[in-house]
Amino acid sequence: MLKGSAHVNGSETIGAAEVGLFDRAGDYIRIDNAHNTTALLLCGEPIDEPIAGSGPFVMNTTEEIRQAMADYQSGKMGKIQAH
Repeated sequence: MLKGSAHVNGSETIGAAEVGLFDRAGDYIRIDNAHNTTALLLCGEPIDEPIAGSGPFVMNTTEEIRQAMADYQSGKMGKIQAH
């Protein structure tokens, strides 16, 4: 949820800066706008792998997260030039 909050599937409330993970069963997701809300809805096939996340990084393990952070801090992921 980017801004506001919403009731999802009739019970769960997701607020700003929160993420909801939906069950694989079912044909639809019901979102009731509880407040002035801006949401980002992503979907895809399940990868059936472990998920670890921290900040902007999403990997499979905390060790991979640590390595990604080290790579980022050392400049191995490239740099964006300011204009």
